[in-house]
Order: sequence, then structure tokens, then C-alpha cells
Amino acid sequence: MWKWEWICWFVNLVSRDPEERVRRYRRLIERLSREADLDGGWWRVFHDYPKKAVPSTASLSHPNSSDHPDGSTAIVVQGPVIERDDLTIETLALYRKTMPHSRLILSTWEGTPTEVIDRIESLGVSVVTSEMPSDCGPHNLNLQITTTRRGLQEAEKLGCRHAMKTRADTRIHMADADTLCHDLLREFPFQGTGDQTQRMIVLDFATHLHVPHHLSDIMMFGRTEDLLVYWSADGRCPGLATDQTKQLNGVPLHRIPEIILCRSYLQRSGIEVTEQLDHWWELLAERFLVVDRAMIDLFWPKYNYNVNQRLEMCGENNRNALCHFAQWLQLRSRSLAPSVSADQTQRHVRNPAA
Repeated sequence: MWKWEWICWFVNLVSRDPEERVRRYRRLIERLSREADLDGGWWRVFHDYPKKAVPSTASLSHPNSSDHPDGSTAIVVQGPVIERDDLTIETLALYRKTMPHSRLILSTWEGTPTEVIDRIESLGVSVVTSEMPSDCGPHNLNLQITTTRRGLQEAEKLGCRHAMKTRADTRIHMADADTLCHDLLREFPFQGTGDQTQRMIVLDFATHLHVPHHLSDIMMFGRTEDLLVYWSADGRCPGLATDQTKQLNGVPLHRIPEIILCRSYLQRSGIEVTEQLDHWWELLAERFLVVDRAMIDLFWPKYNYNVNQRLEMCGENNRNALCHFAQWLQLRSRSLAPSVSADQTQRHVRNPAA
């Protein structure tokens, strides 16, 4: 490790100008990538995302018209404000440009600096705050539930029939992402049973094909009333797992936030929760709609974000495969049946050498 630290120290030493330092680091990354590609079994690619409020696509909507009335949709950005690189503020400024017909709501915590809130409100964003709960829940699930519910409640109060739930540490670069979601709901109408009124759109990232009820909650779009029901889970949710010894990548299934939320929603909606993959695929096809990160150009600078898209359709992680739009469309159109059981795939995930 000290050798890499020394290389970084040397680059910083000989590069007094920040722009020159960035250029040298980029050349170093490109050289290392080429060297790794020579002997490795993969090609590594990189994608640049601007830190400022710059959309990745041009808007196709007329500036004075919209397929959904002004204010009928809310973009709920939840979580603590990320001040580094002005990530959250620049994201909200971007959404003001790229989704001008939707209301912007930031749902964050009490104690956020006043000057930060003033900057955000100057963009035309409604800011609501919540008190931090004493019980954070498994993997801080109660924190996410608290700010999401508060933001959705504000959307409902403002008369927004639809809402897009996003995180304060993510950014959607595509213009008209809200309009795209409306178009998808029209193209794929909900025909299921129960109180759910429309499909819920979710991301491929963290929506697992072979882990029942592991539904992504990073971005969700749907009727505000449906999302409020989904985010009414009790963060403790005891006894939701039929077998509490089952794990995914070392984490017990009954403590994974995505599974807690999805199972709780299904149970409260009167839907039988089983561990069968074929039933999970039926639920995905009937009640949800999976979109790819690339479709909305979403970036999440968390963890090791340079490699945060490793879980894809191919490669050594295929037992941990995500459900992309292509797979979701096949589930919906062809009623595919899984060739393996959930137990088999989970055993493989726990012990990749098996």
C-alpha cells in the first residue's frame, strides 16, 4: 500500500497546478487500466460524470408544455445534504433544469445548517426536516424510512399524484426522467390485484433476480399513495424471514433493508410472501417495472463507485445477477420460469466456490 501512497505523493509534489495534477492522474489511470487489460479477463471502462449541474441529454419536451400537468409530480430527494462538491445542491439545481414541471422536495434532518437550507430554497425547492429517530434500525433503515415518508407526505400535501423518490447522494443526469417514467407507466399499465393503483418503477441496481424480494429502493417512481404505503414499514420488522439462517454475501436476509421493505409491503397488501423464485418473478412482472441506471444516467458516488456496476448479467457474479429492463421485459412478456431454486442460488452466493 505504501508504494501507491508514494506514487500519489510524487504526483502531488510535481503537479502544483490542480488541472495538471488531474491530467497526470488520468493518464496514470489509463496506463494502469491498459496494463491490467493485458493479463486480465476483463476490459475496464470508465465514465465521467460532471460535478456541476450539467444534464447528459437534451430535453425533448416543449418548454411550455408537458405530458403531465405542472406540479402533479414531485421529485422527493431524501437524506442528509452532501456538502462535498455541493453534490446535493448541484443535483437539485440540475433537476430544476431537467424536470421543470415537477415540484422539488428535499427531506432532510433537523440541524442542517441554515445557510445550506437557504441556498436550496433559493432554487425553488421545498425543504422539510425530521428529527433523527433514536433507533436507526438495521443498516440505518429507519433513517431512510423517516425522511422518505416525510418527503412523500409533503408531496401528498402539495397535491402531487405521482412522486419520484431519490437519494440526496445520487444524481440522475438524464433530462425528462420524470416524463420517461410517466411514459413507461402508460405503456405498461398495472393489471394486478389489491389496493396498488399503478406499477412502481425501480432501478436495476440492487434488484436481484435470484434473491426473492430484494427490490431496489435507491430510486422509485409511482403514485404517491402507493409509495407512502410502501414506505410505511416498521424498520424492525421481526420474523419476516422464514429461515433466519439464510444470508446474502454474509448478511442475514431478515436484516437486509431492501428485503424488509418489500416483504413488509407485500404482507400489508395481503399478498402471500414465499421464498419461491417463480413467485418472486411473477411479482416483479406484475407489480413493478425495472429500469436500467443507464436509461436515466444515474450516478451514485458511494462506496467504491468506480466499480459499482460489477454486478451485471455476465461474469463470475451471475449467481448474484441483477434484474435489468431486458430481463424484466422477458419476465412480463414470456412468463419465464427459473431453472434453479432460491436455496441453490443463495448457497452459491454464500460460498462462491461451491
